[in-house]
Amino acid sequence: MSSVRTKYLLPVLIGAIFGAQVMASAALVDNGGFQQAPVQLDDDVAKEIARIIEQKHKELIKSITKMMGEKMAALEKSIAERDKRIASLEKEVAGLKQKLAAAPKPKPKPKPKPVPKPTTAFLGVGHVDNEKGALVTTVHPGSPAAAAGLKEGDVIVAVNGKKVESESLGGAVSAHVPGSKITLDYLRGGEKGKAEVALIDRDAFFAARSSKDPEKKEPGHIVLCVTVEEDSDGVFAFKVENGFTGKAAGMQKGDRITNVNGKAVKSLDELEALLKKVKSGAEVSMRLVRGDETIDVVVIGSSDKGGAKLVSTKSTKAEKKETTPAKPPAEKKPDPPVEKKQEEAGFLGVGVGPVEGGLEVEIVVPDSAAAAYGIKVGDVIRQVNGKNTTSIDELKAALGGAPAGGKAKVLLRRKGADVTLNLVLGARGAKVEPPKSKPAAAAPKPKEKPPEKPKKKTEVRGTLGIHARQTGEGQVVITRVLPGAAAEKAGIKAGDLILKFGDSKVSSLKDLQSALGPLHAGNSITVRIRRGDEEKDMKVTLGEPLSSGDDD
Repeated sequence: MSSVRTKYLLPVLIGAIFGAQVMASAALVDNGGFQQAPVQLDDDVAKEIARIIEQKHKELIKSITKMMGEKMAALEKSIAERDKRIASLEKEVAGLKQKLAAAPKPKPKPKPKPVPKPTTAFLGVGHVDNEKGALVTTVHPGSPAAAAGLKEGDVIVAVNGKKVESESLGGAVSAHVPGSKITLDYLRGGEKGKAEVALIDRDAFFAARSSKDPEKKEPGHIVLCVTVEEDSDGVFAFKVENGFTGKAAGMQKGDRITNVNGKAVKSLDELEALLKKVKSGAEVSMRLVRGDETIDVVVIGSSDKGGAKLVSTKSTKAEKKETTPAKPPAEKKPDPPVEKKQEEAGFLGVGVGPVEGGLEVEIVVPDSAAAAYGIKVGDVIRQVNGKNTTSIDELKAALGGAPAGGKAKVLLRRKGADVTLNLVLGARGAKVEPPKSKPAAAAPKPKEKPPEKPKKKTEVRGTLGIHARQTGEGQVVITRVLPGAAAEKAGIKAGDLILKFGDSKVSSLKDLQSALGPLHAGNSITVRIRRGDEEKDMKVTLGEPLSSGDDD
């Protein structure tokens, strides 16, 4: 304490002494600023002055010392109270620590059980609509369906006794979990059959297939690459692509294919069935009829371009029988009735593919009735002669075998509006002249506008050039790739599954149409497909709608 006080008192004393000296010096200066002679004080007066100064010094020092003492006492009290509060808080903290240490520790929460990965039951068949149920078009090797003995061509009619169609088969299967068993009722060649099938997980099935060592694959069936037309007279070649089996065999436009490997061909379905039995690299014999000429040809068929080779060809022309003039009758008899010339079948002239609500026009044959009356690629044929047309068979039935010159009433969906056309059918290969008056439409037409400028290529609707079908298991399968179309140029083949179109997942025909809708010819898009066990990304540059090729 004394050291602190001394620290503050020394400056005060020095200041007091300095002030006294100043006062003493000031007494020597008068108001005029002239120094006067020092006044001579006697000893008593000087002593008294010195005593007073000393007394004032002492009082000042005492006052300062008292003030400093009070301040120091207050400070020391504040520090003591702070120390006391700190000690109290430390005591409280120590008590809390003891209580915390003595408290029972909470039990650790059990780890959540892992959520099982969702699975999808898998039967292993591809199928399409059939009047009796779901027609099996594909059986995956090693799948539950294959193990149960199902075959292509079987028609599944019920699951666990409940009737199903192609559309409902997928839901009936996916309602069960992998590992469960279901009972299938099916038809094979008109005879009833029953099979018990143990379902498996779809992802596990394809993962197991992809993990196996790649085995040597069997060669695919041969490909003619010929666009054909079917009518009451048989199957005719309409367009022949270079480099494939049909061209190697010397096929030409208009040839009628009557025989494959000794089996008669009367329909497109029969031709496709026979060709599927011939493996790529094997010989195949075909009989073609060209006018009055019959051509028997043997080729080594191939599924790839450039792989087919001609083995032999033999042409036979029908001999004309010489007729000898008959002897004149003794009596004149009435002329025999004139035989009516057989009417030619009517030809509409469109290539179509099934879509929701009807058949979408993919090809318009030049000079045909469809071209003459203004049917366009992209139109959806909903009805013909008042009958719905959701399949090619229904379209043919609606036309009813009408002859050339017969009439047909066609209801179309074009850009969201219904259009009705009254057509006159032409003969196959004959040019149909456009009607003098415009075909009647269901809705009144607005006032004529000046002709629009031709659309730029980038404004034309883009197409892939495929036929596809949707299975009940949420798959879109390519059934046909049109020759020269964008899909063929990109390497896409019939049998490929479309998984994604650009960034859009494809699990239905509607998904594919929605993704394709806003795109134009010339746009490039990445299409993910599955071919066998392998997934591929194919870059496709969309093309313009084709204007020639397929039949009605």
